[in-house]
Amino acid sequence: MNKEELFEELDECFRYGDNKGILKSLKDYQKDVSDEEASRDFSEYIYSNYTTYKADAMAGLMQMMIQTNPKLALLKYPENFFFRLAVLKGSMALYECFIEDAIEPFLKEKDEEEELDYYAELYTVALKLNDHFFPQYVPCVKGKDFNGVFGIYENNPAKSLINTLDYETLNDVVEKYNTILGRRDILNNLEERC
Repeated sequence: MNKEELFEELDECFRYGDNKGILKSLKDYQKDVSDEEASRDFSEYIYSNYTTYKADAMAGLMQMMIQTNPKLALLKYPENFFFRLAVLKGSMALYECFIEDAIEPFLKEKDEEEELDYYAELYTVALKLNDHFFPQYVPCVKGKDFNGVFGIYENNPAKSLINTLDYETLNDVVEKYNTILGRRDILNNLEERC
């Protein structure tokens, strides 16, 4: 099975809420690729399907991925694909899944100093990612980037009419805003752990 086939199978399983199918697809895919490829490709799938609205579902998927092979969340430390994904998306749901299902069990047998060093490395990576991506956000100005409401629905004055492209722009702004706040919360949590 190649990556595109995996993505199609996962899409199909999500459409029908087929958790057994998801697990089977994840396990089958890992038979044909290295752990690093699986980790990268699984993270890519979540990245391309993630929205704030789908955060819990994507965290559940990440949990399934980690449970099928816990090494996937420990590869390439501290630059792990799952960790970078959580920070890039600013998702506390993905971050908490990563910490609870991979890092805490891994650090359970370690002493306090090793644990602090581990979290400090993760903090450094998260800070670098945040510093890299934060300046790339640009202002969104009404009248230039979107027009807002152009009418009111006659039968219900509480409903506004808006162009689809304007709605998509506003939705994108909300996702970026949530990403910024999520990164802030991830950095705060890692700082507390250090």
